Amino acid sequence: MPFKKYKSLRLKDYDYTLPGAYFITICVKDRKCLFGNVSGGVMILNAVGKIVQNEMINIATHYQNIEVGENIVMPNHVHMVVYIYELTGVRQVVTPTKRIRLQDVVGSYKSGASREIRKIKGCENFRWQRYYHDHRIRNDKALVNISQYIRLNPVNWAEDIENELYVMGITQKERTDKAKKFYKNLTK
Repeated sequence: MPFKKYKSLRLKDYDYTLPGAYFITICVKDRKCLFGNVSGGVMILNAVGKIVQNEMINIATHYQNIEVGENIVMPNHVHMVVYIYELTGVRQVVTPTKRIRLQDVVGSYKSGASREIRKIKGCENFRWQRYYHDHRIRNDKALVNISQYIRLNPVNWAEDIENELYVMGITQKERTDKAKKFYKNLTK
């Protein structure tokens, strides 16, 4: 049986090794709420959520030129701003010849978190969604908007497009339209 070819969500001709800031959203497969819950506008992490958060914080320890900025773990997804810096050789004994791609950082994060989560009884079959959403942050205003959105995500959870209870009450077209409008306003 041939493998199903998936359409890439990455920009076709964009070099994802370039220095810059990137807004990343990664969802749990089928948007299952496995990381905790929101109560009173505050995200309460369970054991799985704490693993996901720790792995996110540790991303920068694996790469010389990567830093994680504003970030949050929500019940069924994570948001983070990932900064890729120019490789200068300052922190390395030998300047690396291979630049790190954003998708390698995200893939490594998903693999590491999955490996740790699957050690928990009942979570042996944990899976992320196949894809993730990324957006190259083009200016300071967009960075401020995105950072504020990430910080306020728990407060706005009741009407979040990733909240399966909210999404059940709207049509697919309404969800798609809301998502397009959301990202357009967020990234101006």
